[in-house]
This record gives sequence, structure tokens and C-alpha cells, in this order.
Amino acid sequence: LNPHPDPAAALAALAATLTKAQAEAAAQAGPILVLAGAGTGKTSTLTAAVVQRIAADRFSPSRILAVTFTNKAAKEMATRIRASLGGIEAPSWLGTYHGLAARQLRDQPEIAGLRPGFDILDADDSRRLLKIMANRISKFKDNLVTPQGATAWIESKIAAAERTGEPLDVHGLRASARVYADYQYRLREGNAADFGDLLLWPTLALQRDENYRDLWASRFDCLLADEYQDVNFAQYSWLKALAADHKRLFVVGDDDQAIYSWRGSDIAYIRRFARDFPDALQIRLEENFRSTGHILAAANAVIAKDKKRLGKTLFTQKAQGDPIEILGFRDAQAEASALTLEIQRRRAEGVGWDDIAILYRNNFMSRGYEEALMRVRIPYVIVGDVGFYQRAEIKDALAFLRLAATPDDRQSDEAFRRVINEPRRGYGAKAMEILEAEASFRNVSLLSALDTADLPPKSRAAGLEFAAAIRRIGADTSHTLADQLSLLLDATGYHAMLRESKAETTVDRLENLAELLELAGSFHTARDLLDHAALATSRPGEDETARVRLMTLHKAKGLEFPQVFLPAWEAGAFPSDYSDRDEERRLAYVALTRGMRRITISYCGFRRGPALPSPFLDDIPETHRVLGWLRDQHHQRGSGAPRMDRQHQASQYRRF
Repeated sequence: LNPHPDPAAALAALAATLTKAQAEAAAQAGPILVLAGAGTGKTSTLTAAVVQRIAADRFSPSRILAVTFTNKAAKEMATRIRASLGGIEAPSWLGTYHGLAARQLRDQPEIAGLRPGFDILDADDSRRLLKIMANRISKFKDNLVTPQGATAWIESKIAAAERTGEPLDVHGLRASARVYADYQYRLREGNAADFGDLLLWPTLALQRDENYRDLWASRFDCLLADEYQDVNFAQYSWLKALAADHKRLFVVGDDDQAIYSWRGSDIAYIRRFARDFPDALQIRLEENFRSTGHILAAANAVIAKDKKRLGKTLFTQKAQGDPIEILGFRDAQAEASALTLEIQRRRAEGVGWDDIAILYRNNFMSRGYEEALMRVRIPYVIVGDVGFYQRAEIKDALAFLRLAATPDDRQSDEAFRRVINEPRRGYGAKAMEILEAEASFRNVSLLSALDTADLPPKSRAAGLEFAAAIRRIGADTSHTLADQLSLLLDATGYHAMLRESKAETTVDRLENLAELLELAGSFHTARDLLDHAALATSRPGEDETARVRLMTLHKAKGLEFPQVFLPAWEAGAFPSDYSDRDEERRLAYVALTRGMRRITISYCGFRRGPALPSPFLDDIPETHRVLGWLRDQHHQRGSGAPRMDRQHQASQYRRF
């Protein structure tokens, strides 16, 4: 096979774009782990490895399997491979884990008890089929647990938790094992597979049936995998089974950027690669092409405290640049206002809006920065999320408030439609049709129509109870607006509905509501808050392509920005009290390595209560940081700054 008219020329042209370490990694044939630090050219190296196997090793593109986590990454790789090979097609088996496994399952659907032409249910379809247990069933499949094995798997988890004293929802877990079997039966009856099935059944077949494994493993001469630090047990097992014979597995990843354990990823698999493949070579990519020296020194120092890491030290050929600014503020409002003024100042100095990003630990934190930016009409966009006032739980809470403020006005009908079934009260399409007709006949609000509408008994009783709670709380003027809103969320069962949910988004949604309650404390009437929210939904600069980026730290992984603001670095918030400390440290490393030229970190003395600076700030060496704005410094850039005195800063915060 000679897939390229001049493979030597193609390889030479490609090699000219690589560093020595990248070229060395791409040329290796056996099992290899490429530890690619942030900004070190991971995609270029992985692409070069594929080109090497086609142009030099003479592997047919059809016999190469390359797997990524997103369709976007797969498309980018395919484009680069074709360009390097002068238009020769990229591997046909290049895609995401679930996408490639779906092709495998389509080929032999009987391994999952399915028939040809089966449907693949998306997440919404799956949730409609099974509302409560969807997340736990997804975890079963990620761990290759079948319905038949679910009970034993759960009991082993319970026994382990009892030994360690770890709190566990024993009743819920046992219930999920029972529901799992019925759920899977319904899927098969409908000739459908959900997202988890796409990997579950092919991987189990690879493990249990040697003929099946040989059939699929023999199709590929080599395998390449991106973002190996983010694989879960099913993905890891699928790759390992396919590579078991030839062991030509090329994986790229960075254990320092493993930040997704909450969605099933397990850092253990990248760290045990040498045990899985004793002959494996390990190559480190440490030259960073993104950030300045001060930024990398700070990132290296923060991540160095993780004693379990495989280890590498980023370096750059760039200049030292500006040291990291660290600022303390009185409270969150002062912080948001100061950062906004600084963004305006930098814009006046020629920095583009889209050169700037504000990255925060939790979704609820966006509200303060959104409002500060809106006040001075700075165009912004929230990446990978919707604005604070557009989030479902915020719109629901404001709908309760609107109903309580004007229960008898037709203008509240849309709010009623939004929340009458949150949580469920039996108001489906038929009940709503009856209620709408009654309201129209009497020319009253939907809430008022509950009194006389000929509804099914259970729906009527639940509706009248709902209306009574809304009217009672709305009529009581002794409460503050924040207390009134909190009472509405409790009395309607909305808070309880969220707390009982097992969805991954539950904590974020509760945090968003807590932020809304805090915001409500600054308004006197419901009308004031509702008007404020309505105006905030129309952000300035919607027609501008250049905007300041706002996003969570998790959303920012893989991105880079010339100037980065990292607010809310406070103990308890970051590192979060609810997450693994080592993973929070890796998230801090990811945050720092998003910055290209300038990073500003800030913290508050008060945010929903007294706060202390994040302990991660102490890990940044004094020679690579300054306290305060760079423009206010009277020493030479890059010189030492006094060590932060955490004991005194609890009461004495510098105000800028």
C-alpha cells in the first residue's frame, strides 16, 4: 500500500512543524502514553501519529481506529490528516467512543438483544422513559454492569461504604437496581438503545466472546485515543480489549487536567497505563506554546502539590511577561464592579472584548458579573450556558413570585402555565384545556379559574392547595421579598423537588436559587425584581461578534484567552467543600493555563458570609505574583511581593 504519492515528503513537511518531543512521540509504534501538558500541541502530535502510521508504516486508513471525546475534535483531526496527506482520506474509523461503538452495535445488534434498524434514544427520550433513575442507570452502564449484575454490584458498594463509614443512599441504590431491569426490558421491547448501551454491549461482548473480540480486534492495526485522562471504565475496557493482541495503542492525555470525575471519568486509568502495558513508552510534552513564563511558573507550583501525579514541568520559549495579579475585595459586588472597570480600562488601551474571559467555579456566580457588565454596556456572552435569568429554575422561581404578586390578573397566566406542574400536580394537556376554557368563559385568571373548573378530583385538590399557598404568601406583607420567595419555593414543593432529584445539575440549580434569594434581598417589591430580571434578559451588544467570554472553569478546558480574570478564589468556594481536593487542585491548574498573557485572580472578604482567600493562592510563588493591580506597583515587574498573611486578611482586606 502506498497511500501517498510521496510519503517521505509528507512526513518531512509534517516533521518541520513539530518539536523534537512531538516528533519522537508520533514515531513510536508500540504502546505509548503521551503526557501532553496544557498548551503543548496535543492535537498536532496525535494528528502526526496518524499520518506517521499511514505514510510511513503503510497502515491502510481503514485499519486505523482513532477515538476522541467530541465530534468537533474528530472533524478537526480528519481535516488536518487530509491536509498533511495531500487529500488522502482520513481513517474511516475516526470518531467519538459512542459513535464508533454505535457502528459496531449496528453491525451485530443481536449482542444487545436488539434487531436491525434499532432506534438510538437521546437523553431527553431516555428521561421520558425513565425520569428518576436515569443517572444511576447511566452509571451502571459506564461501569459495565448489566441488569442481572446490578444487585450484586450495589451490595458490594453498600458493604464497602459500611466498612469506611461513607454515607450512602442505600434504599435509593437498591431501588435503582430493580428499576434497571424493567427499564432495559422496555428498551428491548421497543427495539431501542440508549446512549449507555452503545458502549455497554459491544464491550461486554468483546470481554465474553473471544470469537467476537477476534473479529473486531483483527480489523485494526493500531488504535489512537485522545484525552485518555477522561475515560470511564467502559471506554477504557473497550480500548483495552481491541488492542489486546497487537498492543499498538497510542494514547494522549494529561492527568493534571483530569477534572470530570463527577460525570464518570476516572484518573486511575491513565495513571495505570504502564501496568496495563508493561512495555509501554512514556513521553512528556512539556513545551507550552500558549502562556508566558510567570503564568506557567504559577501553574507548575500549584499542581506540584498533587503528590499522586505522573509528573511534568511546563516551560516556554516566551518571555516572563506580567506576574499574576492577586486582589482582595470587600464583597462580591465590589469585586464585580472593579473587574468591570478594569475591563473598560483595558479596552481603552486597545485590548479587544473577545481577548478577555471571566472564568468562575460555579454557574451561579455568573449573575454578579453579568449585571456589572450590563450596567456599563460591555458586550458579553456566556459560553456553554444560558444567562442567569434564562435558567429554568430562575424563571420558575420568578413565575411563582409573579403569581403571588398578581394572582387574579390574566397577565400572570403564562407564569401559571409554567409552574402549575412543577412539581407534578396532574395538570397535563386535558386538565389545562378544561382550565383554559373556564378562565376564558369567566374572563378570570387561570389561578382564579381553579375555584370553579370541573377538573378531576385529584387535580382539583392539588390545584386548590397550590392556589391557597400562593395567595397566602402573597398577601402577607410582613415578609421581606427574599423571605416571601423562599416561602413560595418551599410551600409549592419546588425546593423539595430539586433536593430529591438525583440529576447531575441539582447542586447547580439549588446554588442558582440561593443566588436569586440573595439578590431578592436588595429589592423592596416583587415588581422591582421582576422588572430587573426582564430588562436583564436583553443583553447589550447582542449583534456584536466581539464579546467578553463568561464561563465556568470546566467549560474553559481546552480553550485559551489572552487575558483571564479568575474571581471568587475563596476557601470553601474554590477549592469547593463538596469536591475532591486533588481534583480541585487540577481545576486550578486548568484555570491558570487558560491564560496566554495576563491573569488576574480575586477573592472577597464576604460572599454569602465571611470568606478567606483560597489556599491555592499561597501555592503561587511570591516571585510570580503581585498583590494589587500591576499599574499600582512601584517595584520592578517580576520582583517579589510580600507573602499573603492569611490570619490578618480575615479582617483586613485590601480594597481596590
